[in-house]
Amino acid sequence: MAKETKNKESQISNTLIYLIATSQKTITRTDLAEKTGLSKMTISNHINDLIQMGIISEQPTNIVYDHSAGRKAIPLQISSSSPCILGILIKREFCQSILADVSGKIIDMTQTRFSPHMTRDEFIQIPIAQYEKLFSRARRPLIGCGISCVGPVDNKSGYILNPPNFYGITNVPIVSILKNITHLPTFLIHDADSGALVEKLYGRGIPYDNLIYIHIAYGIGAGFILNGKLFSGFSGRSGEIGHTSINFHGPVCSCGKRGCLELYASIPQMQKKIAELLPFFKNSPFQKITEPSWNDILKLSLDGDPIASIALDEFCTYLSYALANTLNLLDFSTIIIGYDSPENSDILEKILYEKLKSSLNMPGSKLEIFHSRFNGEAPLLGSIAVVANEIFSHQLKLLP
Repeated sequence: MAKETKNKESQISNTLIYLIATSQKTITRTDLAEKTGLSKMTISNHINDLIQMGIISEQPTNIVYDHSAGRKAIPLQISSSSPCILGILIKREFCQSILADVSGKIIDMTQTRFSPHMTRDEFIQIPIAQYEKLFSRARRPLIGCGISCVGPVDNKSGYILNPPNFYGITNVPIVSILKNITHLPTFLIHDADSGALVEKLYGRGIPYDNLIYIHIAYGIGAGFILNGKLFSGFSGRSGEIGHTSINFHGPVCSCGKRGCLELYASIPQMQKKIAELLPFFKNSPFQKITEPSWNDILKLSLDGDPIASIALDEFCTYLSYALANTLNLLDFSTIIIGYDSPENSDILEKILYEKLKSSLNMPGSKLEIFHSRFNGEAPLLGSIAVVANEIFSHQLKLLP
C-alpha cells in the first residue's frame, strides 16, 4: 500500500511538472487545480515539495490576478536549478549538442561542423567531445540524453543505420557508445519524429491528437502524432516520406527505389529548375547567385521573383502528391512544416494548402497547414523532447 501511495504521489508530481513545463502561458496553482481536478490543498502540497526539491520555482515578479480566488497569484515555472537534459542533433553537415530543462529552455550549446572526409571514428568522437565540454560547464545535474539524427535509424537497437550521403558511415551503435560515456539513460530518435514530438509537447501541435510533421532540409522526412502519441513504427523507421515513390517509372534513387519524392522535391532539384529558367529572366536576382539556397528561394518568392515562384510552386506540387497519399491513408487534417525561413512567412504553406485542397476528398475548412513554431530547429529541441516525454509518461524518473 505504501508503495502504491508513493507511486500515485509521484505521478501527480510528474503531471504537475508536465503541465508547468508545456504551458504556453503563465500558470498558477489555481490553474493546475482546474486542469487536474485535484484540490487546491493537494496542489499546494505537491508544488511546495517540488519547490523544496529545486524542480519548480515561483515567478514573484510576474504576479497575476486570480479571479476565481479574488486575489493575486504567483505563476510557476521550471526552476533554474532543476535537472537538465543533454540533447544531441546529428545532421549531415554538423553535430550540435545542447543542455536544456524539461520545458525546452536551452541553457548551453555547442556545435561542430563535419569535415568533408570524416571517418567513422572521427564522427563518434564529436558528440563525445561535445558532451564532455557541456558537462564541464554544467552547474545542474543531468537526467538523460536524447539523440535526434538523420535517418534511417533503429531506435530499438540504438543504431544509426545507413543515412544517404553521410560520409559512407553506417551501422553506428550510437546509443550504447554515448550511454557508456555519459552513464545517462539515452534515447535515439529520427529527426522528423523528434520534430513531431517537440511540436506536440511545446509547439503548434499541443491542441491536436493527430498530426503530420514534415521536416524539409537536405531531404524530406515526416513524423506522426497518432492519438496524442508519437508513432514511429516497429523500429523508428516510419516517416521516410522522401523515399516514397511518386513516379514508378522515374530515375533510380540512392536508396535503390525508383521515382522517390526527394528526386523531384529537393533543394538541388529547385536549383536545377532555376538554372533552366535563368536564360529567360535576364534581370532576375538569381543571375548573381551561384548556388541558390533554400532561404534565397523563399525570400525571392516573397519578393515576387518569377523564377523563385516557379521553383517553389513545382516543389509544392510534388510534395502535395506524397502528402495527399499520406493524408488519404491516415485521414489526418493537420500538417506542421518545419524548415529554415528567412522571415516569418507562410508562403509555402499557402501554396501547399491550395494544391492539397483541390486533390483531397476533404472539406477545405478541415485542412490545416502551419509553419513550425521552431522554424527549422524542431529536431534540435526534439532531442530534448524525447527525454522529457519519457519523464512525462512516467518511464523515466525526474524525482528522487
